[in-house]
Amino acid sequence: MDIQKKLNVLVVEDSLASYKAIVSVLQNFGFSIFSERAEWKAEFEQRITDETWDIVISDFYLPDFDGRYVITRVKEVNPDLPVILVTEFLPEEAASEFLNLGASEFLPKSSIIKLPFVVNRELEAYRLKLSQKKAWDMLVHGEELLTRSQKISHLGHFEVIFPEKNTLWSLELYRILGFDFGEIPLMEKVWSLLDEPEHDHIKVVWEELLKDNHSKEMIVTLNTKLGRKKVNLWLEAERFDDFRYRIFGTIHDISDLTELEHSIQVNEQLFKGIFNNSSQAIFLLDLQGHVIRMNRNAVLSFERDETDIQGLELIRSVFSNSDEESIKKLTYGMKLALKNQSFEVFVSYSLSDGREKYFDCDFYPLTDPSGKIIYIVLEAKDITEKIVLERAYAQSQKLEALGTFAGGIAHDFNNLLTPMMAYVSYLNSEWSKNDANESIKKSLPAIEGISKSLDRAKNLIQQILTYSKIDNSVSKQLDLREQLLQVLQEVRVVSSNQIVLFTDLGNEPAYVNADPIQIFQILSNLYENAVFALQEIPNPKITISLSKVSYEKSELLHVGFMKNTEYWKLGFADNGSGIAPEIIEKIFDPFFTTKGGKGTGLGLPIIYGIMVKMGGTILVNSSLGEGTAFDLYFPAWRTML
Repeated sequence: MDIQKKLNVLVVEDSLASYKAIVSVLQNFGFSIFSERAEWKAEFEQRITDETWDIVISDFYLPDFDGRYVITRVKEVNPDLPVILVTEFLPEEAASEFLNLGASEFLPKSSIIKLPFVVNRELEAYRLKLSQKKAWDMLVHGEELLTRSQKISHLGHFEVIFPEKNTLWSLELYRILGFDFGEIPLMEKVWSLLDEPEHDHIKVVWEELLKDNHSKEMIVTLNTKLGRKKVNLWLEAERFDDFRYRIFGTIHDISDLTELEHSIQVNEQLFKGIFNNSSQAIFLLDLQGHVIRMNRNAVLSFERDETDIQGLELIRSVFSNSDEESIKKLTYGMKLALKNQSFEVFVSYSLSDGREKYFDCDFYPLTDPSGKIIYIVLEAKDITEKIVLERAYAQSQKLEALGTFAGGIAHDFNNLLTPMMAYVSYLNSEWSKNDANESIKKSLPAIEGISKSLDRAKNLIQQILTYSKIDNSVSKQLDLREQLLQVLQEVRVVSSNQIVLFTDLGNEPAYVNADPIQIFQILSNLYENAVFALQEIPNPKITISLSKVSYEKSELLHVGFMKNTEYWKLGFADNGSGIAPEIIEKIFDPFFTTKGGKGTGLGLPIIYGIMVKMGGTILVNSSLGEGTAFDLYFPAWRTML
């Protein structure tokens, strides 16, 4: 950070050492800190109400209250004030609860080094929100000034009766023209104040008015004793009979009004700059919830054109495809905003192509100087990447924990199975010598069944052990295309010949950094899953493709946490029965299977763990009755070392 930023921070922490660590890491980052510590609930209540803070940093576990109370109380005092939880042993399932309560972020104390970056981000967002609200207030106040100035602007009028040319000026017109009240009213004196081009033009207009009954309005400049004045001149002719008529007119001094309009235009440009350059998506709504304006970020984030939804009700149009819970929260937020209350809500949003986005939304009202609500604003912060990262982290933690747990159990069971298989093998060998014995002959099928069950148990334990050792792989650079050709050559021998296999692998070597054994596991598992899904399909088909894709031009752009710029995309698609929507999110969970007793539920979790460890990912798209497509993304290496 090039310049220091002043930061008033309230630290709610019972540990003095943790408090000093938080202050120290922020100061080292360049913040100029004014901080206070609150350990007890009474201290926290006094400090949050008596002083003004830029941010609140809180532990979760406190002597006589907790972080949940801190978040709720801060949002009561100042709904926009950021709250960051810095704690340990926080349960993962509590994350969404704290975000919904209003927490900006939470960090483990072991990751306190990240705190300055989070504080900097939330501080900028908080101050940007304050500046946006100030800009809104300036715009509303400017419009009010314009309305009032129009009511009190000087407006003079005159009347000329023909053919006598009797002329009457109002007192206000004398003031506008800068003449003494004793001055004889003549229109020639008015025209003499005009610049020459306007003087010539007004003569033509005057003559036209004398010929026909009509009206004329124009803006002219008068060179009065008090200075140049910009006025609005309105003329209207009225004929009484063939010989008598009059010309009535008004001169409205708009000099001050023009300056005010210019000031409002400047304010409006300032507002538009803040509005359109905001990092948040912003919708300006009327009191019925219809969209009046949306900024540039809203167009990009929601992928909707302003012209398509302008005038439509926001919730029923933009969020029409969102889940029922999100719609309920948005409706409730709109109701609170109409009661002059702010409301923050976490919602999901479905794009036209089926992709899901997540937004942290703020509803708040805009009022005029009298306090009357005139608009409702919805600000939406795109937190899709954050949610995806949290889910990926939770999934990896789950896989790691289950792998460690399952590996230990599997190792013990493997030790138990080894002698059991030896005993069964011995019995089978001995009893086969006496197959003439009727009792022994009848028991041989049972021995064979036990042997097969033990083989299946051995295979399951081997998969569990493989699953628990994903992190122990040895990677090297290899050609993914060559590996795929080898696997296909092997699996074709043992798979059904009825399956039609389409391949589009290209001719270019696909270099990746991976463990060859794990690559074989990935490819063989995917092929076996596809074969299983095609068992009862009349015309079974598997399509396998391999191509290089750019991160920015692929669906990876919406994954959010990928680091490479280029990937090898391996596609496995079948025309099988497909996967039901309600279970598709579970297929990467360990021990979840759709194969009944024929599956272990470890194939896809193993693939997922390998891909994540490799820096890639696996995506799935499936439709019941149409088939399933898996897309695997391997970080690409340019050349073989």
